[in-house]
Amino acid sequence: MRWLVDARPLTDATSGGVGRVSRHLLKAFTRLATDDETVLATTGSQPPTTDVLPTGSNVRHVHLRVPNKLWSLGCMTGFAAIDETCERRAGTVDATFLPNLGFVGELRRPTVLLLHDLSFLIEPRWFSRRARLWHQAVDATAQIRRATHLLAVSETTRCDAMRLLDIPGDRITVIPIGATFESVAPRSTLHAPRARYVLALGADDSRKNAATATEAVAALRHEPRFEDVELVLVGSPTCPRPSDAELADLYRHASAFLYPSWYEGYGLPLHEAAAFGTPCIASTAGALLETAPPGTLFADPAKPHHWVEALKIALSIQTQDVRISAQPWDQAASILLATLRGVTH
Repeated sequence: MRWLVDARPLTDATSGGVGRVSRHLLKAFTRLATDDETVLATTGSQPPTTDVLPTGSNVRHVHLRVPNKLWSLGCMTGFAAIDETCERRAGTVDATFLPNLGFVGELRRPTVLLLHDLSFLIEPRWFSRRARLWHQAVDATAQIRRATHLLAVSETTRCDAMRLLDIPGDRITVIPIGATFESVAPRSTLHAPRARYVLALGADDSRKNAATATEAVAALRHEPRFEDVELVLVGSPTCPRPSDAELADLYRHASAFLYPSWYEGYGLPLHEAAAFGTPCIASTAGALLETAPPGTLFADPAKPHHWVEALKIALSIQTQDVRISAQPWDQAASILLATLRGVTH
């Protein structure tokens, strides 16, 4: 059988965790579906570097050399659809897999969509005006409803889709998510910074609630034992958005990782930090109580003083013992393959 995959999330440097999840899932998928052909579709005036795409004798890359703005306009006006356009180059496909929402047009083949969260429906004010316009332009809610089947990253996300979009539960399957960094080296102080620091994300993302992390660390520093602790806030002017390699290094050497988000559909950064043995403190909101790795401490995102107390505990932990396995990606790939085959019947 031939499967079409919208591979643009894999090649988009700004896609963050979505891109890393997509790459690992599709790498496992192409390794599993050896009897099938996987067609990876990308768009743009120039083809992307292929080092981020899965390779193999059963994998084919089709690049549609159309500027992305023009492609988006074509999808919005009904003149372009990724499955129909790719079939002219690769032949008939049996079904399409979308690792994320995007400009794909009105698809004619059965479609499986990976749903990360519905935060854009839960609280639109978490998003910039540009992001809100993007969700409107791709017609996100209609795209989710039109999917033949949905894969959700957590039971929370599945329940959100059922509650907010009236999607039947039997059209949504929860898949496991694994570690997203290829090689996980043990924690070491050999190349660590001299100063202790705790890491938080989202200085430029109100949903991540960086204010609670900032207030908690500032309060902690009033105590003599912790006056040397610094806060490294990703997305701030002093720490703009890092590459994957730079982010891994930040996780590795942090004394603790703070994740006071107002809502998450999964909480991938907690698993990324824990992969390096970094103690984690997570919000009690969204899917985090369900999906956080073992040993995670929890605190109310609206109460910074709770985070101060949790930080005192986390900073007393030398390393968090979390065993990372690639098995979840194999399980997720198996579910994806079974789902694709199921929607063709």
